[in-house]
Amino acid sequence: MKNRPIYVLGTGYSHDGSACLLKDGKIAVAIEKERITRIKHDGNNDTAAIQYCLDAEGITIHDVALVVQNGAAAGPVTDYHEGPRLFTKDVAVPIYNISHHLAHAYSTIGTCPFTTDFNIVVIDGSGASFDQCMDLDGFVPDREKIQQLPHLYYEKDSYYSYRNGKLQTVYKDFSEFGFFFRNREKYAGNMHSIGGVYEMFSKYCFSNVEDTGKLMGLGPYGEKGRFTDPLFDLKDGRVFVNYDTLDTLNQPSRSFSNLKNNFQYYADVACWVQDQVEEAILYTFRSRLEQDPAGRLTYAGGVALNAVANARLLRELDLKELYMQPAAADNGIAIGCAYYGWLEILGKENVRHNGTAFLGRPYSREEVESAVADIRAHDPLETKTLVDAYLRNIRYYNKAADLSGVVLQLSITDSGIYQLAFHDGEVELHYGVKKVPSVTITTEGRYFLQGMRNMDHFAALAQEGKITLSNGSDLFRIMQAVDFSARTEGLAEMEQQLSGGSQPFVVRRAENLASEVASLLAEGKIIGLYHGGAEFGPRALGHRSIIADPRIPGVRDHINSRIKLREDFRPFAPAVLEEDLLVYFRYQQDTPYMILVNEVRDEWAAQLSSVIHRNKSARVQTVNKIWNKSFYDILTAFKEQTGISVLLNTSFNRKGMPIVETPVEALNFFLGSELDCLVLEDLIILKKGTGEQATLTTAVPQAEQAAV
Repeated sequence: MKNRPIYVLGTGYSHDGSACLLKDGKIAVAIEKERITRIKHDGNNDTAAIQYCLDAEGITIHDVALVVQNGAAAGPVTDYHEGPRLFTKDVAVPIYNISHHLAHAYSTIGTCPFTTDFNIVVIDGSGASFDQCMDLDGFVPDREKIQQLPHLYYEKDSYYSYRNGKLQTVYKDFSEFGFFFRNREKYAGNMHSIGGVYEMFSKYCFSNVEDTGKLMGLGPYGEKGRFTDPLFDLKDGRVFVNYDTLDTLNQPSRSFSNLKNNFQYYADVACWVQDQVEEAILYTFRSRLEQDPAGRLTYAGGVALNAVANARLLRELDLKELYMQPAAADNGIAIGCAYYGWLEILGKENVRHNGTAFLGRPYSREEVESAVADIRAHDPLETKTLVDAYLRNIRYYNKAADLSGVVLQLSITDSGIYQLAFHDGEVELHYGVKKVPSVTITTEGRYFLQGMRNMDHFAALAQEGKITLSNGSDLFRIMQAVDFSARTEGLAEMEQQLSGGSQPFVVRRAENLASEVASLLAEGKIIGLYHGGAEFGPRALGHRSIIADPRIPGVRDHINSRIKLREDFRPFAPAVLEEDLLVYFRYQQDTPYMILVNEVRDEWAAQLSSVIHRNKSARVQTVNKIWNKSFYDILTAFKEQTGISVLLNTSFNRKGMPIVETPVEALNFFLGSELDCLVLEDLIILKKGTGEQATLTTAVPQAEQAAV
């Protein structure tokens, strides 16, 4: 009789929650919670993520040998779970807890390609408190002081050696929990952590600590020299935040319009912060390597996603190899928990990971075809397409109404939760709960759309109880300032198309998928690319991507403003055939996870302007045929047809939305956006009216072409 497989479940249930299921030491499936709930950075309760993994393997929680979990967050929290979990009294599976940086470390041990000894660096915003840590056998500065209040000091960086399959702590640094900007805009965090500073400046520039990626994208627009004071004190192998410098900054941005109107100031801030953070990271690495030299390093923690700093580490340190965990932030915690269970608790041998980042479950041909059929039959889910399209058209309001600070929350029962935040004449659309709402509307999608077409009808539906609301006075002010009825243009036609009378798209099954997709790209189509299991981590690598020919004039602005609905300064990544990297870029560095920057060669800067920063840097993805064959084949076919083996690649989502997970979500996005084409496994779906023989520039409006 064949032995039953051994399953180990890892789960991280703080922010950016996730679950990972190992089967006989290999990752069978892993998922970030936000992909299921459709709420960015969702965490805490882990039931949805765990159930996804169990369902993907066709097992129950009773089939799992053990569970390893971590729930550390930045600051003292009494309850991470926020609701019932799967571990009820009848579940006899043993559950183990491990500390935060330890989980980060094991996420690299399990997935790195190294077969010999190596060391591990973990740097993030905040890890576990001292009294939660299980790895205190190494040197800890100020240990005696910290032990007096161990619950108020949190991990900020850790350094480990991994020799002969055993982890040893070399050095751990802690910082007290407190507030940045003591006298002004306050942000709670680990007071002397590099990651905490980056999050704080994300809040300073974008009013949101979760926009650290934007900060790196804004930096190249800045000019050096405006700010010269040191942001950190670097001494005794440690990093300390210079609060005297922080207290000189007194212009926190509170809206996108404020950022736009003072763009150069915030770009200069971002440029300065990036430079200072890079120096702090390099100082930390050099100090740790002096304590315990190593030629090979792995690297995890949220700071490891800083692609600019990563490139400097490779170029300026004497390293043979540097492996950065693709899901370096807290979404990767579940992977580390699972591997800790396999290696340390069960005492099994490490089964080498094959390098893939595609850890989500694949969807069957039947599921894909069912999703397309449901769309054609006007499945109720398509209300979401209409609601999305409607809300994306609301951009401005009458400034005289003084709605700054007002937040309208729309709880559409069959579509999701949306928030409209008003400030200085502009409206920002958020998916999920981002801010405390001033007024809330709860209803079904059909009643919402009916009411928005006619305010008298809205009032009647409210009287009938089909629409419920809170704080009618603020709602009245919003209704006076926003011409909601004007935003419904085109929705009636879209509804008619979706109802089955006139289909808005045509579907065909590809005979030679790579060649046909390449032809569409060469014609100027902007394509949503959906294939296999989803990527685990923040980067889309060809399974849940939006792709385009990077040579199209104005394509970056078009995708940012009309499809992604995000700031115009944010760049896209070039995906390039691994073997052609040096044709277009200066440095030979394989970057399959899009986690390093490179520099474009001068002769290609003009043609690749849509995928590089103004300083000619780019966060490159090198594509190989070992574990990314479908995307590799598309790039190869595109090269054969056009002579260039680079494509624009960005994640299949819009601002504030998690990357699409299911075929239905991909279809909904496609129909509610200005994408020209959706490649859904081997189905090619084209919108009617896009034309089969589009020219290179038809993907962008004429006005934008003229401006290029």
